Amino acid sequence: MTTIYDIAKAAGVTAATVSNVLSGKRVVSAATRERVMKYVHELGYRPNLVARSLIRQSTRTIGLFVPNIGNPFFAGLAEAAERIAYAAGFRIFVTNTYRDEQLTKNLLDDLLSRRVDGIIVVSELFTFVESLQTLHLPSCESLPLVVCLWEEKKADFVPSITFDFHAAGRLATEHLLALGHERIGVVVSGLSSEGATEGQIHHTERLAGFEEALHQHGLHLDRSLLRIGNSTLESGKSAGCQLLQLPEPPTAIFATNDMMAIGVFSAAWELGIRVPDQLSVVGFDDVHLAAYQSPPLTTVIMRESAIAEQALRLLFRMIEGEQVTSPPMLQPQLVVRGSTAPPADRFPLIDRLRR
Repeated sequence: MTTIYDIAKAAGVTAATVSNVLSGKRVVSAATRERVMKYVHELGYRPNLVARSLIRQSTRTIGLFVPNIGNPFFAGLAEAAERIAYAAGFRIFVTNTYRDEQLTKNLLDDLLSRRVDGIIVVSELFTFVESLQTLHLPSCESLPLVVCLWEEKKADFVPSITFDFHAAGRLATEHLLALGHERIGVVVSGLSSEGATEGQIHHTERLAGFEEALHQHGLHLDRSLLRIGNSTLESGKSAGCQLLQLPEPPTAIFATNDMMAIGVFSAAWELGIRVPDQLSVVGFDDVHLAAYQSPPLTTVIMRESAIAEQALRLLFRMIEGEQVTSPPMLQPQLVVRGSTAPPADRFPLIDRLRR
């Protein structure tokens, strides 16, 4: 493997001069720099990153925790984070926790042993920081940490990238109410047996915004129109099938993420229910696939690239030793596409489902 001593010998300079050229720490004449870089390229020199990290006490790596990269939203966020970090000379370790507390502890222990320079935690359980504290590792105390999109509980004690989930849930519901829908079903992400109406809810603020919009229009949440999914296509389809086969099915369904909304599309198709003629559907996230549904999905936009950029900017500043504060909360935006329309006469559909 080529070393700086090989470069120095070929270029007729000292190893210190080669080091100064590569690091840029000291001024070197243009002619000398050009000669050194000529042999760097010709001899195929690659820096020893392990040795460099020991000297600088920095590995130029960042840990990124997401619940499941199989969800296109988290995949898009990880891709954006990797691109931004790479441009800044960092690499990303993406870890999937699957909301498993013990797995989270194991993954965290592994990343700390790799001496990552900082960690970003996206949409995770509140127990993450508790896991960080129970490891009792010296590096935990000063480890730069940014959390993103925590909804179940607030993380005011650590720099955060936040999103107004409550306003987003209200915005999606108000759109359906404005169209004339009153019997609105909701599929919310949580932890329960498939298709349950009770269980631990993860998307608490989205549901709260949904309820608030109903109350402001003199309506209330009908528990028979609520189903708990797990943010997957399958759970959305299961919930959709159950809701659409009720004696009085909803005329619209709000799913608290796009994957479950697309699952509702599938349920409607299997039951012969046309979207949006007989059923309106609203999602949440605006994953890339949402715009290519048939019809395209009306959804709340939560831009992965903007979230990744804000999180990394904050983390880079912390890594440099700056004191930081959380930026303002990101605000929701609804993109109206072809999956929502005023309610049609439902009685023929109800009669067909009863038969």
